[in-house]
Amino acid sequence: MTKSGSIAWRVGAMWLAVVGIWLFLGWIRDAVWGSGHAGYTLGGHMLSAALATLLTVPLVIVMLRALDRTTLESIGFPFPANAARPFLIGILAWSAPFALGLAICLAAGWVTVTPTADWSEILAFLPVLVVLVFLLEALPEELVFRGYIYGQLASGMSRLWAVVLQAVLFSAWGAALWTIAVGTVPIDRIAMFFFMGLVLGMLRVVSGSVWASIGLHVAFQSVAQLLLNGPRGHFAITGVETLQLVALGIVPFSLAMMIAEVFYKGPHGWMERAGRPVVS
Repeated sequence: MTKSGSIAWRVGAMWLAVVGIWLFLGWIRDAVWGSGHAGYTLGGHMLSAALATLLTVPLVIVMLRALDRTTLESIGFPFPANAARPFLIGILAWSAPFALGLAICLAAGWVTVTPTADWSEILAFLPVLVVLVFLLEALPEELVFRGYIYGQLASGMSRLWAVVLQAVLFSAWGAALWTIAVGTVPIDRIAMFFFMGLVLGMLRVVSGSVWASIGLHVAFQSVAQLLLNGPRGHFAITGVETLQLVALGIVPFSLAMMIAEVFYKGPHGWMERAGRPVVS
């Protein structure tokens, strides 16, 4: 088998596997707690988070060891050494411009955010939510797309094209899950997943670490879920669409790489291959 063929079937196998895992998580949620927001329970959220990590992380490890004869460190995931700094930089890269975007929205009167629960309750729930986001979305998704899939692609093409292609696969993954669950093709979600995957992939390149993209993913999803999850009832918001578009989307994802570049000076070898060999 050629090197390109070897990369393609590894990437394809991983992509199909994570589609299957997330469909299984959805089936478990619907079977046990009911479908839709009305079926939300904290226990269900915890179970889904635990299963996502327990199913995905061993899958990546097995693929790396059995097929590539390498370890998590080879795809930019040193654990626990050298994890804290890129993780915190990833959080900062999204959170600082989010604060700017939120301030603009509030000052302009485009958005109002009103707590509907005591701040003590909200602040007590926040670390729980961060852990759940880490286990359900950030760790497994980043390890798969910005770790394994990017690593495979970047061994056979330039870093730039590997970032673009993994973003395409990330958006296709999100679209596939949404289409199967709802029955419609979500054009807006395809665009959102692609743009998000692009920024996360670029952060992975400049930092050299999946932990940076995990940090950004944790920050984004934690804030979005804290503000926008109606069933938990922590906030009442007017101008939700503007909040999503400006404060949660355009401003932080447009400025994140500028902040990351302060900590990670180039050159980053965008037109070069990462150089990790793939065993065929």
